[in-house]
Amino acid sequence: MKLPYIIRTAIVLAILFAAFTSKAQQNEDLLNLLIKKNVLTEREADSIRADQAVKEQAKKDKEKENQHGITIGSRALQISGLIQTEYEGFQQTGVNNTFLLHRARLDVKGDINDNWNYEVYTEFAGTTKLLDAYTTYKIADYLKFTAGQFKVPYSLESLIADSQLDFIDRSQVVNALSGRSSDVIGNQNGRDIGIQVNGSFAKVDGRYLFDYTLGIFNGAGYDVTTDNNNHKDIVGRFSVHPVRDLTISGDFYNGQGNYGTPAKNQKRNRVGFDARYVIGGLALQAEYDKGTDGIIKRDGWYGQATYFVIPKKLQLAAKYDTYDPNQVTANVRTNYYTGGVNYFFNAWARLAIDYLDRREAVTQVKNNIFEAQLQLTF
Repeated sequence: MKLPYIIRTAIVLAILFAAFTSKAQQNEDLLNLLIKKNVLTEREADSIRADQAVKEQAKKDKEKENQHGITIGSRALQISGLIQTEYEGFQQTGVNNTFLLHRARLDVKGDINDNWNYEVYTEFAGTTKLLDAYTTYKIADYLKFTAGQFKVPYSLESLIADSQLDFIDRSQVVNALSGRSSDVIGNQNGRDIGIQVNGSFAKVDGRYLFDYTLGIFNGAGYDVTTDNNNHKDIVGRFSVHPVRDLTISGDFYNGQGNYGTPAKNQKRNRVGFDARYVIGGLALQAEYDKGTDGIIKRDGWYGQATYFVIPKKLQLAAKYDTYDPNQVTANVRTNYYTGGVNYFFNAWARLAIDYLDRREAVTQVKNNIFEAQLQLTF
């Protein structure tokens, strides 16, 4: 005699749950046995098979979807990376055109629980360098503490991830005043070792109106074992979002660097403000920074616009970038005009092409550059 439908269904679910980790053939054998014992009808077994097939396909689709955001052992360990291969073509005589490995990075991060997370980010292109190594403790959205080695919270363009930049290279003033390629303390990839507190507050319509960050750093740069002076540098950044997709920020850096010939402890201060607005496929961004290194004052700014002519596929970009490395000395300002095209093959692969028209204040040098970069994130 057949069992009532509810009882039979409960028995089937209990048995299938116990056999959840079994192989497909074992599950099929189990269904056949239940049919033979008159616990299930053929129609009920077919319904279970169909339901199982849908779940298996959904699982495969999810695994395929996540193939470029690998997660191992739940959220505690997430592995991703970045590869950028670049070609540089120089107008300047005597400078060789070249292919180069711009960046090759591996990122390991995760959430230990709802309060604690970490990140270890390593650069393998050229000399292997540890870029980020820090932990963050979150009390609430308005109060988070971070300690270790990470990006100094100064300059919008410096803080944007390398994989998310609209152009292949950062602006002159950002490279010079945010611990990057032409800073007096050398190229620190915008990073240092220290602690910071940050957060967001005043939530309206599902978004926060204000963000803040305040940090204390060695001022000696990244991937170093000790500070090179006894002074600790203070950095602050404050952002406001008056309307959705508009961010206006101001920041400062008050510190001391060990640089010069011979190297000695000297003032290294910065102040700046920036803004970014995105509306549809159009994005507008601008930033102004000025700094004092010893007795030398420097400043510069850039303004840029990008537009997706084909949504999520083809983006056009234009930028004006001006920098004065010494406000006392006349005619040393340089102006860069950059035109670019970004083609997104998908969410992980992008081809960027930039042309930089470089113009000096007095004597023009034929030093324009053509750049192309293939980027893959995983």
